[in-house]
Amino acid sequence: GGEEVEEDTGGEEVEETPYNDPNAEDDDREKEKEVQGPLTDHVDVHNIPPLPNDNDHDHEQEEEHKNKLSNIVSDHGLLSTQSVPTTTTPKVLYTPLLPDSRRLKIIVTGGAGFVGSHLVDKLMTQGHEVIVIDNFFTGAMKNIEHWMRHPNFSLVVHDVTQPIRLEVDQIYHLACPASPPHYQYNPVKTIKTSTMGTLNMLGLAKRVKARMLLTSTSEVYGDPEVHPQPETYWGNVNTIGPRSCYDEGKRVAETMMYSYRNQNNMDVRVARIFNTFGPRMHPNDGRVVSNFIIQALQNKPMTIYGDGSQTRSFQYVTDLVDGLYALMNGTYDQPVNLGNPEEYSVKDFAEYIHDMTSSKSEITFLEKSQDDPSQRKPDIAVAMRELDWEPKVTVKDGLKQAIAYFSNVLEEAGEIIPTGPGAAKPRHGGQEDY
Repeated sequence: GGEEVEEDTGGEEVEETPYNDPNAEDDDREKEKEVQGPLTDHVDVHNIPPLPNDNDHDHEQEEEHKNKLSNIVSDHGLLSTQSVPTTTTPKVLYTPLLPDSRRLKIIVTGGAGFVGSHLVDKLMTQGHEVIVIDNFFTGAMKNIEHWMRHPNFSLVVHDVTQPIRLEVDQIYHLACPASPPHYQYNPVKTIKTSTMGTLNMLGLAKRVKARMLLTSTSEVYGDPEVHPQPETYWGNVNTIGPRSCYDEGKRVAETMMYSYRNQNNMDVRVARIFNTFGPRMHPNDGRVVSNFIIQALQNKPMTIYGDGSQTRSFQYVTDLVDGLYALMNGTYDQPVNLGNPEEYSVKDFAEYIHDMTSSKSEITFLEKSQDDPSQRKPDIAVAMRELDWEPKVTVKDGLKQAIAYFSNVLEEAGEIIPTGPGAAKPRHGGQEDY
């Protein structure tokens, strides 16, 4: 999720019950959250002229009232069935009208982010009510603005490290910066987001008896000594390295999920997500797909950290979203790998993107990043067996979409620096928590 807040030092005292303990009393520290989008009322009638009183025979005023009301109802009917085309999402997405018995109210934390916004699209086009919780550090309004006037959509600008109370049926907990430049910018806050944020969402889920899905990561496997990585592999993680704030934060978040399940009989799901790419990726993501595409399109040197022999697996974002949806709505409650087992060396992948973009870039090699995994490939046997899921979009087809997206982003921005210290700075210029 980033509103501007005071710089987090990691040293402040924490109240004994800062989380959504269902037995805790509401206190004065809980502030009313900014809500954009209708949580309850679906038609804005504030601009309708008042009805003429019984003694007023002004037929023109009465006719004006009827026409304006008719127009509002007409607009509302249209907005109830589709998204509004935007620059980021020009394609109109249609929303079915579900009966109350089938329509769920669903939270997506981090819903303005890359993966979160695509998940929101999926849930909206299934006809559900969606509440996005995001603080917009790595998320962007443009990723969700096509839903802002839809009556099934609501936005709450909020940091998940603070408690929140809503009535919902399901919670998809995605909120956490997921790329090295972002999570290393403020490692203490990254840990707090994975721990306190997860505890807050678990407390909410416990209180309202909602099913909760945590998006964990292949980073829980660290630099794996087993290849490919099954869910039963415990991992090889450096607990004090530069990546550990994210890796260990997600590992303890998984522990919290199953501790709550075991102690409180809660309904939980955990997805371990492998490298994912597609439209709406942050241009300063700092990972190989966005780096290579941005560099290639600008004919700038394509930078590889190490000799390029390290391998990665890349899945397209819509495949991941389908997997998350299947996991949430299935019966399997153990961790599940979601990724594409098709494996590339980083060097081969750079050359592939170089050729697809007809770039004039040179490929350059820099010092390998500390704790950078030498291999990363998911074993997806569990997902195939339990969820009937496997990737459908080829890497080539997915890259075509990603390249087209970044071409538009680059045309609008003029120039993008995808890596380095500048990539990690908050977009609003000030010190931000996330």
